Amino acid sequence: MAFRAVLFDLGYTLLDYPVDMPWREFLRDRLAQMCDTVCSLARVRPMDPREFATKIGEVIGGEDARALERGGHSWRFTDRVRKALAAADMASPDSLIEKITHEFLDPVRSRVRRYPETAEVLARLRDAGVVQAVVSNSPWDVPGRLTREDMERSGIAEYFNVVVVSGDVPWRKPNPEFMWAAARELGVESEACLVVGDSLKADIAGARAAGMKCVWVNREGLAGGDEADWVVGDLQGVPDVMRLG
Repeated sequence: MAFRAVLFDLGYTLLDYPVDMPWREFLRDRLAQMCDTVCSLARVRPMDPREFATKIGEVIGGEDARALERGGHSWRFTDRVRKALAAADMASPDSLIEKITHEFLDPVRSRVRRYPETAEVLARLRDAGVVQAVVSNSPWDVPGRLTREDMERSGIAEYFNVVVVSGDVPWRKPNPEFMWAAARELGVESEACLVVGDSLKADIAGARAAGMKCVWVNREGLAGGDEADWVVGDLQGVPDVMRLG
């Protein structure tokens, strides 16, 4: 069966999200930066920023959250924040939850860039009649609307028929339900879907679990990749794979 659809991961596959430190460190540092604002809006006494970051971060990105993620389940960012604020004896009005949610990833989202070949490849596939979806594990399961905003600003939203983001659904990759949900929305059989992503643990393993063929985008020339059906250095190799489908 020829491939009729491509399910693309977003971060580090289509768009680059520059982070100057490991994500866990970003969580700690960003929470520390937001401490004064959050305490003021929650109407509590100022806290030591590091103490605040530790207490809040242990909920948002702690072991319980990571265990859910490893199990292929999502935990929406808004729910994480609400529980974290409660653990810090803070009120959690919707206005505060929204402010934290909207601003938390600003230092990263403000620097997002499209890989040089992304738009050209997406246009080629669309012009060939291939339907396309984004299947993305968002950091700490932030809402999909933020992902869509990034896609709009980067000029790639128009190429996608479906966008499935972990902040909006109960799963995270490699849970196969993630891939199957996208295929259902596209109206394409799983066997006719090709998954393209940069993560062996999330994208490639998720594709395998869903019974879909997959392409590993190995921009850094890392060793391995035997789990993938094809390995490419960047997205320019994807149309060639499509001709093999």
